[in-house]
Amino acid sequence: MLLSTLKNIEISVGINFLFKLDKLEIFEYDIIGIVGKNGSGKSTLLNIISCSVEPDLGYVKNLCELSYFKQFNDNDDGEENNLSGGENAKIFLSEALNKNAPLLLLDEPTSNLDISSIRLLEKQILSYNGGIVLISHDRKLLENLCTRIINIENQTATVYDCSYGEFIDLKEKEVQRAELLYESYNKERRRLIESIRETQSKTKSVRKAPKRMGNSEARLHKREAGERIEKVEGSVQALKTRLDKLEVREKPKKQRKIGIELKDINESYRGRYIIECEDLSIAFDNKILFKNAGFRINTGNKTVLIGDNGSGKTTLIRKILDIDCENIKLNAKKTAYYSQSLDILDSSKTILENVMLENVFTELEARNILGRLDIREDNVHKKVANISGGERVKVCFAKVFTQGADLIILDEPTNYLDITATQALEEIINEYDGTVLAVSHDRSFAENISDSVIEINAKEKKIRYYNTGYAEK
Repeated sequence: MLLSTLKNIEISVGINFLFKLDKLEIFEYDIIGIVGKNGSGKSTLLNIISCSVEPDLGYVKNLCELSYFKQFNDNDDGEENNLSGGENAKIFLSEALNKNAPLLLLDEPTSNLDISSIRLLEKQILSYNGGIVLISHDRKLLENLCTRIINIENQTATVYDCSYGEFIDLKEKEVQRAELLYESYNKERRRLIESIRETQSKTKSVRKAPKRMGNSEARLHKREAGERIEKVEGSVQALKTRLDKLEVREKPKKQRKIGIELKDINESYRGRYIIECEDLSIAFDNKILFKNAGFRINTGNKTVLIGDNGSGKTTLIRKILDIDCENIKLNAKKTAYYSQSLDILDSSKTILENVMLENVFTELEARNILGRLDIREDNVHKKVANISGGERVKVCFAKVFTQGADLIILDEPTNYLDITATQALEEIINEYDGTVLAVSHDRSFAENISDSVIEINAKEKKIRYYNTGYAEK
């Protein structure tokens, strides 16, 4: 059963054109995932479907009631509550699901949810009796659920009638095809230009009539030479016409990568264990989070810290950073810390100035790291006070990875990042020569960076250490 139709949609925000969408039909059992970079217009598309935003062109026709979970929900009564972000998200998600509307819209439903809650949400979505359109940067959720994908890229929203995994394969093939087409175009262009040069050079070989020739012979020679030149010029013009009509192919952009190695490596800690924890117990507000914990993190490891909301992950991080904690031995010579508060940035300074404050890299290397996080060219001179939340997160990453620390701690680094930026962060972490400890609920991120796992079990009030990656634990 058809639930909603969108046709010939165009939408701008101010003077900035966001995207166009030719046609989208949403059916009863669809689970459609919307993907794209931060700022591409994903939430705007959901708002258009819900009719809370009217497009500049085109029309929307909804044939049923809908329920809408928005990324940023406010309390209806305006009063503050003492619930965490994850607890609030669960309440609003439950309300949206329990309406049992034939069409359900979800904007970043996994934000602030722990892994067990994300898995529960997946089950609820799969059993939902209706069509669903969702925005998510959680690749595992997209892989597990979606039957169709809408990709917003280059100001165009394109519908792919396939799963997320098949969509990724198609995108890779599109990139490969673009590279082949560019190579073919460039080869043909060079061939035509060389042919034009060779053909033009033939006119120089047409000799003038020798001085000893008679008048009649000279006239004949001149006529023959003119015919040859005219024929050559015709060939040149034909080649130029072919060159002009050759379909231009832009060179596919490839992000230049740089390895991130520690500076002054001889001064960095190179012992076997960079963090050693023994017999650690933590209680908060008379609630025991965990007790008698012990683990050791190998130097150079990429470790993920996981656990349910409220299990004590951030508390454990703070204990690791606390030099007065007797139960934890921190052997790092220098530690860099990314917190969700983004408090390491100076809003009065530019992006580049912030990154260069404690930087042990050159400015070129710092700009390359920013470029890999999609902050390029003159954008590095923007004031931090004037950039988006997602951009601030990226600047923080560039800042912590250029300080020459042998231990970097990241608390929920993928929040507010699009999939492309998260993948870039994964590459940077894996190339980094130091130790990384990251708190994360992003399962794909955890799988892609980890070679060890610390798990806080809230029910058993214990910490388990796995000397293996997240996918194998």
